[in-house]
Amino acid sequence: MAVNSIKDLIFGLMGGSALLMYGINLMGEGLEKAAGGVIKKVVRALTGKLWTSFLAGTLITAAVQSSTAVTVLTVGLVNADLMGFKQAVGIIYGANIGTTITTQLMAFDITGLSLPAIGIGYILMTFSKNNVYKNLGQGILGFGMLFLGLRLINMGVPYLKRDALFNHFFRSCSGSIVISMLVGLLFTVIVQSSSAVMGITMILAGTGLIGLDGAIGLMLGSNIGTCATAQVAAISGNIASKRTALAHTLYNLIGAALTLLLIKPFIWIILYISPEMPIERLIANSHSVFNILSAVIFLPFTDLYVKLIEKIIPEQRQSYKSVSKT
Repeated sequence: MAVNSIKDLIFGLMGGSALLMYGINLMGEGLEKAAGGVIKKVVRALTGKLWTSFLAGTLITAAVQSSTAVTVLTVGLVNADLMGFKQAVGIIYGANIGTTITTQLMAFDITGLSLPAIGIGYILMTFSKNNVYKNLGQGILGFGMLFLGLRLINMGVPYLKRDALFNHFFRSCSGSIVISMLVGLLFTVIVQSSSAVMGITMILAGTGLIGLDGAIGLMLGSNIGTCATAQVAAISGNIASKRTALAHTLYNLIGAALTLLLIKPFIWIILYISPEMPIERLIANSHSVFNILSAVIFLPFTDLYVKLIEKIIPEQRQSYKSVSKT
């Protein structure tokens, strides 16, 4: 599909973005259903200690590819007193790492597999009598739609590059990592998918509209923006679930703040471990390194972090009025 007009651009970006976001949701939902009740069983079995909770969060999120779903599930389990707050924090650490696999996959040029994946996924969904295969087919279909959406968006970016207004906007964002972070945060809150934001970030960087600094800013913002769903899920919950949601948000905020303060060493690490690699891979690696380093820094201080959250959101104390008899 050639993009020769603003109308083609708008429709292409709208359709591509819709396919991308719906594909991510469909893939996560399908894989989550394919796992069935196994997820809850694994979470409850592996959350006795902080390290096993961390491992559970990483593995389960890597399997279902939705850190939001895992975090919301964790909030629900804490709210039902089926999991302790400290164990929930461990799952949050791991979930942030597990979700980076989608970003790593998007860094590969495998958009040519989108249509075969859609075909295979549809066949499994339609003709399989086994629910596990049906749900797996849904996940494969979502995977194909994700990459087809990226392909459509990518077709419109060269047209954006020729437009002076869009060029100025992207250069302004790329010139300030803080502005890029705010844009990434707002965009992720709106679309509720950090993976979608990361996919679009790679496309913009791959065509030269933004540089690595701007892409890292968008990545940091997307990590913060994805916390919004857990915050909403905890509104009607108990104190423990509110603490879990706050721990998730504050964890990403502190990680982003530290990265901003140490942005030059952070970029040096990314370039050092990714020599002569395309910028898409640099962005994917920055996403992974950010979340891994955040976990490495926080894990030894989890007890202190838990106490901090408990001070911010203390237990509610009921006051009893003495009733005097006359």
